[in-house]
Amino acid sequence: MSAIAVVDVGSNSIKVAVVDAQDRRELGRLTEPVRLQQDAQAGDLLPVEVQEEAAAAIGRLLDFSRSKGATRFTVLGTSAVRECANRQAFADKVRQVTGVPLTIVSGEVEARLAGAGVRTDPAYQAYENILAFDLGGGSLEVTAIRGRHFVLARSFPLGSVRLTNGYLRGGAGVIDELDQLSIRTHLLGALQSVLPAQAAENYLIIGAGGAFAAVALHLEAIGEAPVGGRLPVLRIRELRDQLCALDLDGRRKVPGIPADRADIMPAALITLCVLADLTGAEAFHLSHYGVRHGMIELLLGPSGEHL
Repeated sequence: MSAIAVVDVGSNSIKVAVVDAQDRRELGRLTEPVRLQQDAQAGDLLPVEVQEEAAAAIGRLLDFSRSKGATRFTVLGTSAVRECANRQAFADKVRQVTGVPLTIVSGEVEARLAGAGVRTDPAYQAYENILAFDLGGGSLEVTAIRGRHFVLARSFPLGSVRLTNGYLRGGAGVIDELDQLSIRTHLLGALQSVLPAQAAENYLIIGAGGAFAAVALHLEAIGEAPVGGRLPVLRIRELRDQLCALDLDGRRKVPGIPADRADIMPAALITLCVLADLTGAEAFHLSHYGVRHGMIELLLGPSGEHL
C-alpha cells in the first residue's frame, strides 16, 4: 500500500493526515499539542526549547505515518513558523531531527490549501458554493469557493493565541465586556469589508480548526452532539458567555473543553460570533479537513490543479 502524509506545523498544534495515494482514503490522523505561537508580535524568536519540542513532535507524527504505510512525507510550516525571525534555524532543526525538510508557506498559499482541503471533505462535496473559515492559533484563513474556483483566499493575523496574548493578557482571568469589545472591534475592522455580502444566503458556511472542534466536543459532552456536523451559533454564543465569565481554572472544568485550549477559547468564541454576525450564519458546519488535505490534493493531482 502506498500512502502519503502531510504534517501541518501550526501555531497551537502540530497535525498529520495520512491518505492512501490510490483512492485518497484517509488512513489516519494525529495531533501533537505543541504551541509555537508564543507572543502577539510577528518576528519574535522561536525559543530553542520550543524548536526541540516541536521537532520531536514532528518526528513522532512521521513515525505514526510510517506505521500507517506512508512512504512520502511533506512537512508544512504555517503562520507561527513563517513569522518567527529564526525560522531557518527551526527548519534546519526539523531536518536534522526528522530527515524531512520543512516547507514554509505564505499566508495566501495557506488559505488556498485550507480551502482546497475543506473542498475534499466527503460531507460537503455536493455543495457548489462554500465559504470556509480555518481558525488557528496565529491566523484565520478565509476562502470562498464557487465550484472549483476561488473567489476569495486570504489569511489574517487573527488567530486565537495571538488575540489572547494581545487583548486578554494571556487569557487567565475573567473576560469582561470591554475586553470582548476590543477584540470584536479589531475583528470587524479587518473582516467587515472582505467577506461576501449575504454570505449565508449564497454559501455553505464551514468551520475548520481546533476552536470549531472544541465546540463540537462540548456539545457532545452536554448531550447535544452535532447532527450532520452542524454547530448552532446560538450554542456558540452561550458557550462564549459562559467561558468569558470564568477564569482559566473554571474554564478547564467546563465539559468537553480541552484543557490545553481553555486559555484561548474565549478569544476563539468571540471570533466565531463575529464571523456569524458578518455572514448571517445560524450555524457553522464542522470540517476536520484543512491545510494537510489541501496539500495532499495538490501533491496527488490532478484535482489540485486549481491551486
